[in-house]
This record gives sequence, structure tokens and C-alpha cells, in this order.
Amino acid sequence: MPTEVILPRVDMDMTEGSITAWYASEGDSVKAGEPLFDIETSKATMEVESPASGIVRKVSASVGDTVPVGTVIAWIYASGEAVQEAEPTSEPESEVAAPAATAQAPAFSSTVAEPPPVPAERELAATTAGDVRADSRTETRATPAARQIARKSRIALAEVSGSGPHGRIVKSDVLSFLQQAPGPADSSVRLNRIWLHEGNAATIVLVHGFAAESNSWRPLLHAMREAGLLADIGVLAIDLPGHGKSPDGDALSLHSIADSIEAVLREEYAEPAHLVGHSFGGAVAAQLAASSRLAVRSLTLIAPAGVGESCNWAFINGLTKSTDRATLSPWLEELVQDASLIDEAFVATAEQQLRRPGRRQTLERMAAAFFRDGRLQIDLTPLLSDLRMPVRVIWGGADRILPIAHADRLPRTVAQHRFAGVGHLPQIEAAGDVACVIREQLMR
Repeated sequence: MPTEVILPRVDMDMTEGSITAWYASEGDSVKAGEPLFDIETSKATMEVESPASGIVRKVSASVGDTVPVGTVIAWIYASGEAVQEAEPTSEPESEVAAPAATAQAPAFSSTVAEPPPVPAERELAATTAGDVRADSRTETRATPAARQIARKSRIALAEVSGSGPHGRIVKSDVLSFLQQAPGPADSSVRLNRIWLHEGNAATIVLVHGFAAESNSWRPLLHAMREAGLLADIGVLAIDLPGHGKSPDGDALSLHSIADSIEAVLREEYAEPAHLVGHSFGGAVAAQLAASSRLAVRSLTLIAPAGVGESCNWAFINGLTKSTDRATLSPWLEELVQDASLIDEAFVATAEQQLRRPGRRQTLERMAAAFFRDGRLQIDLTPLLSDLRMPVRVIWGGADRILPIAHADRLPRTVAQHRFAGVGHLPQIEAAGDVACVIREQLMR
């Protein structure tokens, strides 16, 4: 069955985007995760990856076209699959629910008109799919990751042959040229990470929840920017093992996942760090804060797993077992109090994440390990009592995944923020309020 290519919403107030480049033409072969096209909004230019491997067919938007969010602009057919006369397409969005679409949008990179200087020590992307489009005025086309390695290794990019789209030099090209990878660059492929904002004073580290991915934080990023938090503060989002564009890896041990996150923070020079974790990612962040030797200055947990036993097992099981949008949509609506936030774009992008080869099997193994028989298999309350950094917990009063009653078990030293009329995603449903809590952590 062919896979649709939709124009994603990538800004909170985005209703349409302009196609500025295609990296594949009608009839070209593409691989899942490769750059497929660029879109431009009033704020940035973004590179969007192919949702599947196959042959590009029925491209309906050309370079220069402005297209509504949610529009199907092409299809990816399997090799040898017959092209159908008509496809069931998703209707473009008539009303914008910006937080929902960005909650699980396909991974991309953005280029702001005048970005702040980027420290040479940091490598901006862990995978080729996170690379930013090269400036058209630059003679040598290369991704930021490739340029960083070349600069540190003192080699001329003009001497390197590019294997990326249109001859662009990617990280692997530079590593092949060097014949041996430097330690930090070599280890950075373990987990995917995205620098949502660059800064030198400190780094807000975002760890998403079960079955989500790093781009789900973009509504909160927008709110933090509106609150004036990001003058010189970096924001780093990390895909957990078996999520987003990270490999499956060892996703069945809380300690090993925390160790993988710590390795990323060391590779990215992300200290001092302010950890923010949601749901299962909250358990990971708490474990990291307790066991890491990094300079962790604060811990903010949003509806964290690990402070109570009960959980919505039907939701977890249904999410991993759903086979199409019709069966997936009702489960996604369990995440929020206002079901209108779960629009067509939200569901479509969530389905694309779950469709990755082996992804459902990985999530099923994680669910069995951490949520066995509908009971959480981890208890972080003793650990939270021993932390010496400021710890704040945010919870929605209408959470149907992890009930707010869990917060009653929190140690007295942990500050609590309870939001009435909010479900399991306060970082989307009450993004401004969550940004204010994080600002207080930074001030501490």
C-alpha cells in the first residue's frame, strides 16, 4: 500500500508552507529518513524526510507552491507496486490546532534567518536526517555536522566527495575521508538528538515519553521563547532508544537508557544541564539526575512514571497494537482533555512514527518490561527524596494515563504544580504555564 507524503505543521501558528526544494523527482527511488523536500514558513526553512522507502509518484506540489498544512503532496510506492488512479487523501486542516500537529511531527531541521553563533565544540546533528540544508550561495554543499568534523580535523571540505542529495557532503563522507572517526563524532550516532536552540550559559535537556519523539517538544519550545527563557540557554531534545530516529539499542533497563542520555550530553558539551522529562522520560530524567556525574542544576518532571503503580494499560497496549489511523486516533485522544487537539495531522504523523520497521515490536518489549500487567515496575520516590537539586513536578488534573493521585506519594521536598482541566500533555495543553515553571528552575 502506498505511503502518503504530507506537508507537516512545524510552527505553532503555521497554516501553510511553501515548497522551496525537492530532493527527488517523479519516479526516483528514495529511502526512509532521507531528505525529501524543503518547506519555508514565515519563521524558518525546514528539511523534511521521506516517511518510507520506495518510488516517488504523483507529486502534486512544485517548487514555489504554497500548500495548506496536512495536504498530501506526493506518494511513496513500493518497487513494482501499481500506481492507483486515485488515492484516499487527508483533507487539509481548516482550523489550526498548532500544538497537536507539532507534538509528533516528522523530524526536520530549521534554519533561522539570523542564527546565533554556534559553538565549534558542538555537533548540531547526530544523524544525516537532522542536517540543515546548505546555503545556496556556498560553493561546497555540506551539512553542519560534516563542517564541524572537518573544522576540528583541519581538513578542506573541497577535498571530500559528497554522497548526499545533489552531491552534498554528509558526516559519513568526512569520517570516511579521515579513515577513522574522532571519539565524540563516532559515539554520537548512538542516540538521535536535535538542538532546538543554541546557547552557552546552560542547556535545557528534554526527554520525551513512551511512543513519542523529540519533535513533540516544539510547542513548549515556542512557549519558552515567548517567555524570554532562551536568550543564551540551549535546548537539546533527545530521542530515547527505540523512539524517533534513535536505534532500538538497550531499551529495557532504566539505568542503561540514562547512561545513553548521559553519553549524549557529554558528546554535546551540554553542561550545566536542567533536565525536563515527560511521563516515562521523567523516570529516565530522574534516574539520570541521581546517577550521573554531570552538572545537573535542576529537575522538572511532567506527569512522571515511577511515583505510583497504576497506569492506563489499555492505552499503552492499544497504542502499540493499532494498525491504522482509525484505530490509533481514539487512543491518542486519551492523551488530552480537549480531544479537538488530536487532529488529522497529529494522527498522521504519529502513525508514521509507529510505522518504522521494528518500532512496534520495540515498544511492545518496553511496555512489557516497564508497565507489565498494567503496573509500573519502577519506583523512584526514594531516589527523589535524596536529590539535592531543585525538583518540581507538573501534573494535569484530568490525566487519564498516569493519574494525578500519584503525586500524593511525592516527597515533601518536591514542589508540585497541579493544572486543572489538563490531561497527560501539560507541555502542549498548558505550554505557557510549564514554561513559567522551567523559568523558575533556571532562576534557582
